[in-house]
Amino acid sequence: IDLDSFFVSAERLKDPSLNGKPVIIGGTSGRGVVSSCSYEARACGVRSGMSLTRAVELAPNAVYLPTRHGVYGDYAKRVRAIAETYTPISQVASTDEMFLDFSGCESLYRLAGDADADTTIERVVRELTDEIQDRVGLPSSAGIATSCSVAKVASALAKPHGVWLVPAGLETELLGPLPVRKLPGIGPVAEQKL
Repeated sequence: IDLDSFFVSAERLKDPSLNGKPVIIGGTSGRGVVSSCSYEARACGVRSGMSLTRAVELAPNAVYLPTRHGVYGDYAKRVRAIAETYTPISQVASTDEMFLDFSGCESLYRLAGDADADTTIERVVRELTDEIQDRVGLPSSAGIATSCSVAKVASALAKPHGVWLVPAGLETELLGPLPVRKLPGIGPVAEQKL
């Protein structure tokens, strides 16, 4: 589960006038970096980790806000509390991301209309992302796969507010056409080597 534009989404809950606007959150000096940005800002070419100087060049009319970590922690805790009711095994990866292990939970959640275990888990994960939206007000995306790495790639492809299932054995079909940089942990140096 990955919260979509988490810091921006949390700020929008505090100030709904930010909805629909390009919003960029980061350091307050020209030497800072973008911590989070809205999809409207991403449409201008802004990305997390980019220098604020470059972000201003790309999106001069965006709303710029400082990072307020004290605001976001409570939202993250509320999301984790919801997610942890769905499965006994979870791992926090960052403030806005966690891995949930649904292995063996299929029979617990299975409904008569579910075709198979994949259908069951995909339905349940959609219910989870909807519950996070309804109870906390935050959009989230999820990737479902047999490994954390593939699930992380799938959750990125599911954005915004979607769920992407990668059935066992079809990982190559998902990953094969993607740039190697889409894999978790691959930066510019490893990208060049690969």
